[in-house]
Amino acid sequence: MYLKLANNLTKVSFKIFFICMFSIISTISNATGKKKDWEIKTREVSGQTIFFHAWGGAKNINSYIKWASDEVKKRYNITVKHVKVSDTANVVARILSEKTVKRDNNGAVDLVWINGENFSVMKKNNMLLTGYWIKDLPNSKYLDFDNNPSLLNDFGISTEGMEMPWGVSQLNFYYDSKYIEYPPRSAIELKDYITKNKGRFTFPQPPDFTGTSFLKQILVELIDDKSLLKSEYVIHKHKNTLNPLWKWLDQTTPYFWREGKNYPPNYLALTELVAEREIDIGMAFNIAHASNAISERKLPKTVRSYIHKDGTLANVHFLAIPYNSGKKTASKIFVNFLISPEAQLKKQDKNFWGDPSVISVEKLDKEWKNKFSILPRGIATLSNKELTMKLEEPHPSWVKAIEEGWIEKYGSNN
Repeated sequence: MYLKLANNLTKVSFKIFFICMFSIISTISNATGKKKDWEIKTREVSGQTIFFHAWGGAKNINSYIKWASDEVKKRYNITVKHVKVSDTANVVARILSEKTVKRDNNGAVDLVWINGENFSVMKKNNMLLTGYWIKDLPNSKYLDFDNNPSLLNDFGISTEGMEMPWGVSQLNFYYDSKYIEYPPRSAIELKDYITKNKGRFTFPQPPDFTGTSFLKQILVELIDDKSLLKSEYVIHKHKNTLNPLWKWLDQTTPYFWREGKNYPPNYLALTELVAEREIDIGMAFNIAHASNAISERKLPKTVRSYIHKDGTLANVHFLAIPYNSGKKTASKIFVNFLISPEAQLKKQDKNFWGDPSVISVEKLDKEWKNKFSILPRGIATLSNKELTMKLEEPHPSWVKAIEEGWIEKYGSNN
């Protein structure tokens, strides 16, 4: 009996061994197959040109995109043309017009840098490449999609794998510590500061992204039921929800720079006003902006960053391929490079861009972990601990209501 039992155990052990070996071999074979498929694809698109439509208003970002484009040209013989745009909504409108006239292939846009409202419009109108393509890219293994839901949600809307996370942004403010000891750290404190320091505050003019984001920040802080902002804006349900924002602006606008009759066009123009001591407080979504400006000698070394005590708006920005791009594979290869440890490390470096990486450091090998850990943050860049308090973005539909309301009530003075 014991001999029979031993024979049975031996058979079971061999069976388990062969199953395990088959599983390991299959996994290795599958991985090898995917690698070969990717290599074949890169060879097939050699010589192609893609048109990458991305905001072109910052010299450091433009330089970074050029570096990445040069690298992809050298490695894969793919030419990337950076089409510099001032408002991504115009790019979305162009793709929509192509869809309307049924230009369903070889569209003008191969890749676009988007998030929030623009993504919402593209998704709603079926203007994006589908099929959860982002997880097919080899370097997607470095992103922790399972434990970081923000990588698959854009302003609360599921991306369904139609856009690749590229960087992390958080609204932050900055001031010159030589003149201000304690900056205002809430919407209420800011209102008091503005009314006591006439002409020393302003924000970028909506619909500029940073300007509209500032208005959203004030709204989020002031309303009691923040859950309302998660649902789609419906005028008869939510119109009064905006009243705290309008009341705040009614009380502060007369005390703004130039009495609220003129506004800077973007956050870069705001930086110049801070540097020239025309205003006291600047703002940006790039946490390294103040440090970068100091390095470029656009701001004094005494400038420091801060966020509001209950947090500030934070979001992920993405890369998407339009449904009618004629160079989908070449665009994927460029995106794959942009989320590589090499490209993400350079992007996070304050000397190039300073944009926080979407990569999960825990997924990197020891060498890359070390490279990320020794990156200098910059004299005015807040630490990860200081940036812990984050506020959720409202549903994208609130943007239009806020912008149109602001233009009607306050923008008509411009």
